[in-house]
Amino acid sequence: MKQQRMAGRGPAAGSRPAVPASPYAMRVDAVPSVLTTNQGVAIGDNQHSLKAGLRGPTLLEDFILREKITHFDHERIPERIVHARGSAAHGYFEAYQPLTDYTRAAPFQAAGKVTPLFARFST
Repeated sequence: MKQQRMAGRGPAAGSRPAVPASPYAMRVDAVPSVLTTNQGVAIGDNQHSLKAGLRGPTLLEDFILREKITHFDHERIPERIVHARGSAAHGYFEAYQPLTDYTRAAPFQAAGKVTPLFARFST
């Protein structure tokens, strides 16, 4: 006889729920996972590096530290956006009064002088 799933009666026998009962539930493997290097060598201590003496310099013999630094140095840096978004405007600038107290630039020296203008604003 075939088992049929009836609406409103829960999952069919032998099926698994789609989501865990609790969002905080953790899955524990039967075999504990081991942190390894790129070559598969188990790492005993990932938080400390080899040093010459108690407070001495870090040794170059620490291949785990060198591998971590290599990974950090070779991370991909996102490219700069070449075609930035922006707007531009053509127009004219007219000074309503002389700005000789603030600048020596020619367009701002005389009141009423009209200067062609192009402005670009971009990100």
